[in-house]
Amino acid sequence: MKPIQRIPVTDQVVASLRELIVSGKLKVGDKLPTEMEICVQLQVGRSTVREALRVLKALGFVDIVPGKGAFVAKTSEEDPNRVVKWFEENEMEITDFLEVRSPIEVFAVRLAVERITEKEIKELETIRDRFEEAVARHDVIKLITYDEAFHKAIVASTRNRLLISIYEIITKAFTDYRAHSFSVKANAENAVEPHRRIFAAIRERDADRAAKEIAKHIDMSIQDIYKVIQKRP
Repeated sequence: MKPIQRIPVTDQVVASLRELIVSGKLKVGDKLPTEMEICVQLQVGRSTVREALRVLKALGFVDIVPGKGAFVAKTSEEDPNRVVKWFEENEMEITDFLEVRSPIEVFAVRLAVERITEKEIKELETIRDRFEEAVARHDVIKLITYDEAFHKAIVASTRNRLLISIYEIITKAFTDYRAHSFSVKANAENAVEPHRRIFAAIRERDADRAAKEIAKHIDMSIQDIYKVIQKRP
């Protein structure tokens, strides 16, 4: 594995570890290098490695056993039918989760409109652009990374430490959903325009419009779940 050279790093660590898994050097059941070994080889921090392993777990490439480490769960890409099955098996939990997430993000975006700095707006714009680039390539790893980063950046700009802490829990719990949802290209494409509208409302300091757009975005995510299930062969 080659050392990581530039930001953002999480998706690069994910890509590097995924390459190791699918290269044939490891087989199902093999243990990955320890977190510390990965840190040294890729020259990144431990928190970045943990985030990367969380994404790989969501993508189905690894199983994480507390106290023992990460183990290879599969060495090839996901069967599309398994994505549908996952949505069917988790439908109620996901929709419940999205319904809870919606009022939290609506509240967060209203605060963000009041408190976000011009520098943070520029950073949010960059994240939005990177997400769109990932959509064009249907790069699931980057889609997870930048969608997560877009929503976290909005919450971070509120300066509300309790809200940020709560949203961090939501983000970690939501990784599996993002991985399976963005495996369906149409779902990734459906997020482009909502992100643009949310960003535009924040940039124009329009709290009511920003709240409306983020609520619509999350509602669309719920509808995307049902569309995937209904298209099952």
